[in-house]
Amino acid sequence: MKIYYQWEAGAYSNLASIIAKENLNIETADIIWLSDFPEVWANIWDNAIWVLPIENSTAWSIHENLYNFLRYDFKIIWEIDLEIKHCLLSNETDISKIKEAYSHPQALSQCHNYLNHHKIKPIIFYDTAWAAKEIKEKNMYWVRAIASSLAGEIYWLNKISEDIQDQNWNTTRFFVVVPKDSKLEFGIKQNKTSIIFETKNIPASLYKCLWAFATNNINLTKIESMPSFKDPFSYIFWLDFEWNMQESNIINSLNELKFFTKEIKVLWEY
Repeated sequence: MKIYYQWEAGAYSNLASIIAKENLNIETADIIWLSDFPEVWANIWDNAIWVLPIENSTAWSIHENLYNFLRYDFKIIWEIDLEIKHCLLSNETDISKIKEAYSHPQALSQCHNYLNHHKIKPIIFYDTAWAAKEIKEKNMYWVRAIASSLAGEIYWLNKISEDIQDQNWNTTRFFVVVPKDSKLEFGIKQNKTSIIFETKNIPASLYKCLWAFATNNINLTKIESMPSFKDPFSYIFWLDFEWNMQESNIINSLNELKFFTKEIKVLWEY
């Protein structure tokens, strides 16, 4: 069994992958990093899974991954809410010598107050862990990286400061994704379901779609609109709700939803 994630060792996706490995109903699993999202999606096959980031509590959704559920026929079997604790990592130990900090744009935005207070210039880099690896391999003493504590351990960097994120509850949501016919399961489920749908071009179509859930007493936990690839200025909707697919009120809601939508894709319950 192989677990794939994007970016370098020490990335937050790596941390989420470790959590997934500890909770899978298998004895062993290889955790492997790949360079980008398309490469990881291409490696989801019968004996592999992918742990992928979906959204951050203080930043934004990762739309590339949301759209990939339309391109590929995979299912979600679990979600991981990973608390994001950023560290300032360096070859040096003196914070007064720090002029610039490399990291992923989301990490930099999540540490805005800290960087501004210490007059450190944020420099956008591909990834948090990759930034840590870069400054270590190139012996960059004038630059620091914002990354996980694990990245500091892997690349033998000094931890100048920790928990430097602006919000203490900074959290990234990850999905564990497998092929539709996979038998892998997790012992703990959140009783949640995700769907993607496109409304018909009729008055109050979105209102009627949401009313299908309201009348069946179903709690929605996320709704997000995204541009459709089919027509200009047309939209699809990502929806998360509580409960499981065997409950009669869920079945009734989805049956009602069909009257007001062009297409519905159920991404599984987890």
